[in-house]
Amino acid sequence: MKKLLRHTAIIFAAAFLLSGCNAGNTAFEPRHKTETETVNVTEGIFPQVIEKSTTYVQKESEGAWEEESSEITNWDIADGFDVQETIWVITTNDATTLGSILDETYKGLSAALYIRFGSDLNDIQKTVTKIDDTTSRLDLTLNMTGDIVFNCSGNTFNFYDVPIKSAGVTADGTTALTVDLGNGMAGDIIIPASVQKCDPFKFMTEQSASYFDASFDGVSTFEVTSSTLNSCVWDSKISNTSYGENISPELTWSPVEGAASYAVFMIDSNWLHMDVFTTETSLAEGAVGKGDRGAQFVGPYPPKGTTHTYSVFVFALKDEPGQIPFVFDGGGNSIFKIFDALDTDANGNEGNVLAYGRLDGNFTMK
Repeated sequence: MKKLLRHTAIIFAAAFLLSGCNAGNTAFEPRHKTETETVNVTEGIFPQVIEKSTTYVQKESEGAWEEESSEITNWDIADGFDVQETIWVITTNDATTLGSILDETYKGLSAALYIRFGSDLNDIQKTVTKIDDTTSRLDLTLNMTGDIVFNCSGNTFNFYDVPIKSAGVTADGTTALTVDLGNGMAGDIIIPASVQKCDPFKFMTEQSASYFDASFDGVSTFEVTSSTLNSCVWDSKISNTSYGENISPELTWSPVEGAASYAVFMIDSNWLHMDVFTTETSLAEGAVGKGDRGAQFVGPYPPKGTTHTYSVFVFALKDEPGQIPFVFDGGGNSIFKIFDALDTDANGNEGNVLAYGRLDGNFTMK
């Protein structure tokens, strides 16, 4: 009997040990969890908000959670962003990286491409497109226009009112713009996420065929503004063209202490478009017509297909100047010679210019 009990106890002990071992070797069932995430992409020309649903798996007990799958549930342009009237610049050491609009003849050439988006974007249609199993893209239908300046190896090419049909935006902020530059130059412009906004004045000087630097040593400056100028572009109504009204721009400037009068000139390189002598510190829009010397204006009319800069110089004068050498609505003028003459008063005294202001704007003859 004792032998039987001992034998039974051994069997139960073995069974207990075996059951314990089996419990320790039970297979671990992988666990899953799903989390939602919102990613704000601030880089590139189109800031984005991407909402994703991501599934994670834990394959071992106490193991790390690994991403198993991810799905975009919503993809949109950030609220409040508007690309209209913005200017961007892309620089590169290899022009062909700018996109399919440039062939291999541009390979290895340094280039800069400037884009100014127009104000004619009425609606954006958005679609999320799957490129492959792991990559998606936000496709935008734009149907707007813009101006493009392409500067390569010292040569500048201007393209006006370029149709911008669509854009493909990737999750990192890179954008492919579909454009048509004309003359068979249609395709994509690749805009990297690292693209930078461009100052309107920089765009103006890049686009212009007639901008020039001018400074006068030792003479202080003051501010000149105009409601007829927007982002360094003159309103077309000041132009002497079929789509202009040939009316003089509104101008306002800071008063200068000690100034008895002001001399105002608008010049395109060496072509004089306005000369006005006044004791006021502003000129109303349309206040100056094609009249007598000292009160004359004729609007811009550059050659067709070109962009010129029309610069307004306002000189604050201590006394009445002597003879001023200029030709109205004609070439051969020099703002430096005009300054030198203004700086000497009618009695031959030098230092007559107390201060000056300058205001620049482009006009394009399309």
